[in-house]
Amino acid sequence: MNTLFPRMIRAAKLEPGLFEELVDDATTQGQATWVVAILAMGTGFGMFSRAGAMAVNICLVTTFLSWYLWAFTVYFAATYLFRDAVTQTDRKTVMRIMAFANAPGALRLLGVVPQSAMIIFVVTTVWILTAGVIGIKVAFNLQHTAKAMFLCVGTWILAFFFQSLLLVLFFSVFGVA
Repeated sequence: MNTLFPRMIRAAKLEPGLFEELVDDATTQGQATWVVAILAMGTGFGMFSRAGAMAVNICLVTTFLSWYLWAFTVYFAATYLFRDAVTQTDRKTVMRIMAFANAPGALRLLGVVPQSAMIIFVVTTVWILTAGVIGIKVAFNLQHTAKAMFLCVGTWILAFFFQSLLLVLFFSVFGVA
């Protein structure tokens, strides 16, 4: 746990070396889960704190599901749809990469400041996508950044749409305003 926050900072600094470490170190899977939990809590409190504890809990659940979907679709698309000789990695590695790419999302906690939530959400989303592109490029040893951008952004749109639908569904089912 003493290396979690320094790794999150390195991910936020967009250091390719961190993503190379994550590819090689399977023991960081637990830390990756913590990064997503911190993202979920930051997003929940920052974006939905005015809606109450139920909204924060819903955000926690939907963030984990969205992370898994994003990582899985990146893995599937890179492995099966855009197969080339250098794309050799496993699903858990992609999950670690995509989790640490979400490290800048911890700043979404600053969304509790009135009138700042949407700006912080947009800035951190672009930052997360940039980290994801770097991580995907490293994980799949891609030569072209454009391919990593296509994989990252295309699959993120799917995961974002899924998470948005879940948020609307859960908020309406549980009566969160």
